[in-house]
Amino acid sequence: MEIHDAFRRSDYFRMATLYDRDVEWLMHASPTIFPVGGHRRGKGAVFRMLLNISLQYRFDHYELDDVIAEGDWAAAVADVTITQRMTGRTIRCRAASFNQVRDGKVVAYRGFIDSFDAAEQVFGRVITP
Repeated sequence: MEIHDAFRRSDYFRMATLYDRDVEWLMHASPTIFPVGGHRRGKGAVFRMLLNISLQYRFDHYELDDVIAEGDWAAAVADVTITQRMTGRTIRCRAASFNQVRDGKVVAYRGFIDSFDAAEQVFGRVITP
């Protein structure tokens, strides 16, 4: 999928051509820990969030493992490695995404990460209940 390639390369100009202006973005992760988490509506809100991510994290690795497409939906699972700029910590996690495409543009995005494991990596310690 072209959107994943653009994301992997942090090619925001290319990404901007691939998202619909009214895209609905929902990442199931805590927005207080992960700036990508939460709900956004519209290309402007999505790209403000992506800018925030790029200021806090450097993307080191993004590799798609599985992609399944049917109709106007595509699902993908990726192995992601990022570096937290402030601490230098490396965070590695698995991410699943679901993109709905209409007229060649992403109109809806739903994402999931193993947020508990990733949160422990962000904080640099095991979180105990």
